[in-house]
Amino acid sequence: MQASSYRIEDIVPHRPPMLLVDRVVDFDEAEGSAVVEARARPEWTGSHSAIEYMAQAAAVLVGLSDRLRGESAARPGFLLGTRRLNLFAPSLVAGKMYLVSAKVAFSDGEAACFECEMRDGAEKVAAAALNAYRPMDPAAFLKEMIRR
Repeated sequence: MQASSYRIEDIVPHRPPMLLVDRVVDFDEAEGSAVVEARARPEWTGSHSAIEYMAQAAAVLVGLSDRLRGESAARPGFLLGTRRLNLFAPSLVAGKMYLVSAKVAFSDGEAACFECEMRDGAEKVAAAALNAYRPMDPAAFLKEMIRR
């Protein structure tokens, strides 16, 4: 595994105030996994917020994989749903740094499922399988969704 020298903003399409990931800790292309650090923002401390932190860890994983293939721009994706969501803490602690991991369970290039966890040290805070869709042409996809 390796840490990334890329700025988070160069890997994912998120921008403040929606950018919740602070730093890439580990990335393993062969294993399809990434671990990031995320400091809990005061407005993102409800236990349900763990879903977004985990989704952004998955976005980092995909963004770094894209970079290795020579893609330069972060392509947006859409969180479709969550399965097996387990929230082990009633809330996150504002200002606390958490480790968030994502591992590819399935991907066909557009649709994907990620096994994710959020930890406070050795303690698991949340875990879920996240389903996402990242169309090859996000603008065309959004136009189609608006027309419906």
